Amino acid sequence: MEGYAQRPERDDTDVLGARIIAQIVDTVVGSILGFGVFIVFGFIGGSVGDGGIITFLGFIASFATFVGYFFLLEGYWNGQTVGKRLVGIKVVKEDGSPCDLMSSFMRNLLRIIDGLFYYLVGFVVMAISDKRQRIGDRLAGTVVVREQN
Repeated sequence: MEGYAQRPERDDTDVLGARIIAQIVDTVVGSILGFGVFIVFGFIGGSVGDGGIITFLGFIASFATFVGYFFLLEGYWNGQTVGKRLVGIKVVKEDGSPCDLMSSFMRNLLRIIDGLFYYLVGFVVMAISDKRQRIGDRLAGTVVVREQN
């Protein structure tokens, strides 16, 4: 895994515009994946006959797919999601080492709080943070940086 060449400084984390675009792309991709899972469960529920339980399981599976999209990709795909890769940013640990699955899980654990009012909470916290970290980043000890060539 790559990580970052040095310990990221404040200037390395100046990627707010890219983070916004990446979040929009990732929300669309994650929603499509989650909806796809829900549709599959809907077809299964329709053929089995007891659609209520299957629909409920489909809802849970689609939510897990949406949430899992973020932490699994960041944990296994060099700190990137589809949106982050598209705009050339990635998540790394504060010391510059690669984001691993546990760090990704921790940073995304608080996504629900950071995401309140479509990420207004995360934006405000990033604005007052020295390294532009949202609450989940602080918990996980991660930062978002521009990809190095």
